[in-house]
Amino acid sequence: MSASAALMTEKKGHVCPPSNAKHPSDRWETTFIYSFICKFTRLRAKVEGLETPMDLENALLSRDSDPIITQILQQFVLNLRPQTRNLSADQITPTVASLLAEYFKTSERTVFWNDDLKLNLDPFDGLQGNFFAQDWDFKLKVLRQLVELQLEHNAEIKNTIDLAWGVQHNKHKKREAQDVPPDPSDPKSKQKLQLNPIGQDTQRKRYWVVDDSPRIYISTNPWKMAATFQTISSTREEYVATIESIKATAPTEPKANEKRSKAELNHLALVKALEDRIEAVDNEINRVAKVRRKIEQRALLQAQAEVRTTRTRRQIRKPDYVYNDFVNSEVCLGVRTTQYCLD
Repeated sequence: MSASAALMTEKKGHVCPPSNAKHPSDRWETTFIYSFICKFTRLRAKVEGLETPMDLENALLSRDSDPIITQILQQFVLNLRPQTRNLSADQITPTVASLLAEYFKTSERTVFWNDDLKLNLDPFDGLQGNFFAQDWDFKLKVLRQLVELQLEHNAEIKNTIDLAWGVQHNKHKKREAQDVPPDPSDPKSKQKLQLNPIGQDTQRKRYWVVDDSPRIYISTNPWKMAATFQTISSTREEYVATIESIKATAPTEPKANEKRSKAELNHLALVKALEDRIEAVDNEINRVAKVRRKIEQRALLQAQAEVRTTRTRRQIRKPDYVYNDFVNSEVCLGVRTTQYCLD
């Protein structure tokens, strides 16, 4: 068989249809990136203003040099190229472009893989403006690619995953105490690192939560190419309304000697799981509110300090000359002039 014939008969992989989402909150990639940040980095504790998924979404929407996106990019680059120095906001665009170009040289398929050309296309090629000036879809794709590269190429992250899943590369080596998978309550355990739906309803729609914020996502079967994904709750009011909506569609009580179906049991378990989180959601809302107030107070104090240092004051100085005696005054052309005589 000729090379051209082999190419024609080559089986192509499944290609998911493009998303029609109008906001980053309705894209699964945003959840993927935020979940990675929470589980594998300390960025939430280090980056001021990054407290909830909504903060990441607002940063993606900004066309300015956003400090949240800047610090996320800086950390992602350092995780892949630790010795990188050009990380300032005005230099981060060529730095990220150079980093991705290195990985695009291989045959590894990325988000930017072109199936016809059999290579990865450089998303920064012919780019007008810097990274921050692009639309949120472009930023989302680049950040997603950086996350996937870290999961595959960052040694520390790979070791964390291997340990959590009990992967032992050298099977002949005696397992040490530090090689034992972490306890399920450990943030680095398999149970904590996985992102599984909190439950599903009778229509088999999956419900997802990433942190203790009131944010809830809903999706259809994620294993299908045509799966949909969207946000249904971002505030406490929406969170409670979602629970009530699920309750309203709950299955009725079974008849005598009848057992509930698995779908019905899952629906009821979903309601309980969401209700059990209300206290944690309230605590998280209060925590975020306190952080916001501190940020606002600090910004106010800084603004007041700048006003004090830049405010000009009128200085009153005595003249270094003195008129000794008044001699005469006259009116000339309607203007009163005063004549003085110096000693």
